[in-house]
Amino acid sequence: MAPWKQAPDRAMARPPVRATRMSQDPWAALEARRQRRHWRQWPWGWAALLLSFGAWVCTFMLTVLVMASVGMPGDGSHAMQATAPYLYITLALGGTALLGSVIASVLALRLRRQAGGGVSALVLDALLLAVLLAPALL
Repeated sequence: MAPWKQAPDRAMARPPVRATRMSQDPWAALEARRQRRHWRQWPWGWAALLLSFGAWVCTFMLTVLVMASVGMPGDGSHAMQATAPYLYITLALGGTALLGSVIASVLALRLRRQAGGGVSALVLDALLLAVLLAPALL
């Protein structure tokens, strides 16, 4: 008799079973479901906060790159052309970090995983958007 089919007083942990979608074994189906939902246990609040800080760092780096690309008057656009790839990469990275922060914040609130970090990240994201969009609105 297999060890996991013994009486409950001598029950042992079941060995890992690889399950497919068509498996008829309920234990295998439960294990497959647990493995599929493993991402629900991730610390989404801390991830959102980290991504929000990353978006702020990218904004700071964009400011530094724009200031560095200002050349001498009459010099043409050589300085701007030299820093353009770095500007585009930093802009894409900042936009990705901001979008990831919003998604991770929503997951933190919905799954109740570090909801305080998710709320803090949303506040930082809103503040970042207010700082970036306020000059355009005034």
